[in-house]
Amino acid sequence: MKKSSIVDRKIKSLYVHIPFCEHICFYCDFVKIIKPKDVNSINKYLNNLQDELASYGNKFDDIKSIYIGGGTPSCLEINETIRMCEILSSYKKESIDFEYSIELNPESITKEKLEIYKQFGINRLSIGVQTFDNNLLKKIGRIHDNSTAIEKYQLAREVGFSNISIDLMYNLFDQKLDNIKVDLEHIKKLKPDHISWYSLIMKEDSVWGKKNLKLPGNDELFDEVVSKGLKKLGYDWYEVSNYCLNNKYSRHNVTYWNNSLFAGVGVGASGFEQIDGQYFLTVNKGNYASYKKNYEKLSTEDYYFQVIMMGLRMVKGIDLNKTKNKTVYNFYRNIIDKKIDQELLEVVDNFLRCTKKGFNIMNEILVDFL
Repeated sequence: MKKSSIVDRKIKSLYVHIPFCEHICFYCDFVKIIKPKDVNSINKYLNNLQDELASYGNKFDDIKSIYIGGGTPSCLEINETIRMCEILSSYKKESIDFEYSIELNPESITKEKLEIYKQFGINRLSIGVQTFDNNLLKKIGRIHDNSTAIEKYQLAREVGFSNISIDLMYNLFDQKLDNIKVDLEHIKKLKPDHISWYSLIMKEDSVWGKKNLKLPGNDELFDEVVSKGLKKLGYDWYEVSNYCLNNKYSRHNVTYWNNSLFAGVGVGASGFEQIDGQYFLTVNKGNYASYKKNYEKLSTEDYYFQVIMMGLRMVKGIDLNKTKNKTVYNFYRNIIDKKIDQELLEVVDNFLRCTKKGFNIMNEILVDFL
């Protein structure tokens, strides 16, 4: 088969999935498993990760970020944590702008683990707090309380981490506006560098989803309170559900939203890659003991839709100064013009973006691009 003359773009970011958890939250539909008691099973998984990474050859030479997610990466024991970090150490770059993140749950954070992360160059933490209300934490199946979350956050600061993100959720069962306001008060005191604050969406593969439970549907009201509250505290809103101080946005996640290529390794991990000029979505299917990478080739229109779907999540929008984005814009010009007339989309400084009204009904907007 004759290869395309198109030069493949470089992979910009690497996602590493650790599927092990000490418990399963009721709302979670990510690929996860209760951490095996057999140490050999975890070591085998890490060996598989190492082999998968090696299979990419030199394709990670230009990556700008590594993100270790899960699951619960912080639930690994000390020796397993060191092994994971050793495997990834050769992919870390020495650039001052290189972002190296890991997801943590408060109950499994220890000073020793934090010091190991720092030793191996991890420079950004993402802590799964979800809410500071203890009653709500119990209802969603979390096993930490707010005092633990605060204590471990402060411990991470003491160890020397200067870039800490916390994950929060709204639209929880029995959640009131007063709960959101209490969360904002804690944010005011703690001053995390970054906040991901998502509306809970009932996923069918979660424990709750399988029971067909219905959410209260107050997300639009809560979203307004969250947005205004964080703005008042000085946070910049840069993506539908993400906010930051001092320009400490998630450089890794921005690669997803701005049409950069990324690779995912580990069971359940997904990627967006280019091979011989063709674009592919990848996903590692199987279980933690054995999985295989599947490739889904994207048609031109599928690729264009992905650019729109991901790019419109950014508050600044899609950069039309880039040739590829301009091509997508011209392809959808009729639909875009209609949405502009409806005051759902706008072009500002040569960026195509949602209006405030458009952000509230983004999914409805995207349907018309299909």
